[in-house]
Amino acid sequence: MTVPVAGGAAAGRGTGPCVDLHLHSTASDGTLAPADVARAVADAGLDGFSLTDHDTTQGLAEAEKAARELGLRFLPGAELSANEPGRSVHLLAYGFDVADSGLQAFLSRYREDRVRRAREIVERLQAAGAAVTWEDVALQTGAAAPTRAHVGRAVVACGAASDINEAFRRYLSRGCPAFVGKEPTPPKIVFDHVHAAGGVVCLAHPGRMHGEDEVRRWVGEGLDGVEVVHPANPPAVRSRMNALAGELGLLRCGGSDWHGPDTGRRGVPGWAHVPMRWLEEIGRRSCREADRQPA
Repeated sequence: MTVPVAGGAAAGRGTGPCVDLHLHSTASDGTLAPADVARAVADAGLDGFSLTDHDTTQGLAEAEKAARELGLRFLPGAELSANEPGRSVHLLAYGFDVADSGLQAFLSRYREDRVRRAREIVERLQAAGAAVTWEDVALQTGAAAPTRAHVGRAVVACGAASDINEAFRRYLSRGCPAFVGKEPTPPKIVFDHVHAAGGVVCLAHPGRMHGEDEVRRWVGEGLDGVEVVHPANPPAVRSRMNALAGELGLLRCGGSDWHGPDTGRRGVPGWAHVPMRWLEEIGRRSCREADRQPA
């Protein structure tokens, strides 16, 4: 059954509880441990959050435990990688059963492909003259599966770029010497796996490269919502995506896409003033009763 969603692109700080539904930790390419992300959320005066690490759920148990201790509402999440020819499609999964065996097998394949990709990127970096080794990347990743952000930090650490933005511009972005694509994963495959685990899927930062036509097509394949509020979404995109969500009965989500302090990205958690009701609506549409009060 479709749950009606309320209007408005975002909530003001004085209009009610606010959340952040797009945050990263050291379980992927963030710089804070999951529990420390929860503390940063509390310090920002927010009332709840979702941890959405790339292609993994490994940080969720720690984040949820910290959320309960801090009196925050918590929604299980992950940012999952899909692609179509020539472009990436990032999808935010919410409210799924973390223990679902099918979903975990799917995520295991993601992690294996991330290692394959990162090793090939290192080989291409070396061919391009950047003195980066696999051991340099491993120092950045710790126990997480490698991402391009990890590789970019290794490039900076070895002196081949002045900062991570330069590392991406010179080497790691699509069309650059060390860019390597992920294995083909159409969005519908992600929709199907997340739905089978009881969750819902929202299109991440549609303002970057995806428009209304693609949203409508993916809705026909199983997309449940759109990320209305994101640092890459200018006001016109927020307004358009908010209107489209109302028209199509889609869920709304939003957040800072924060990777931690001193990463040069995304300000602080909660800058977007995302209303609690968006988290609650996601909870009602998924298997996870996310809008219950913390224990």
